[in-house]
Amino acid sequence: MVHRRFLATFRWVNVKDVANAHIQAFENPEANGRYCLVERVAHYSEVVNILHHLYPDFLLPEK
Repeated sequence: MVHRRFLATFRWVNVKDVANAHIQAFENPEANGRYCLVERVAHYSEVVNILHHLYPDFLLPEK
């Protein structure tokens, strides 16, 4: 079951970090399993505030 608090958040990761992780996993023979890369987690309202700042003419929700 997905908790409601996860529906209002975004998980961010730098694409360069993802590429580097793939290279390291390929080159390291001991690497196995799954790895999770997350730079930060932002609530929906924080993302809206960032977008308001970057694109003030966009019609975005207030909350």
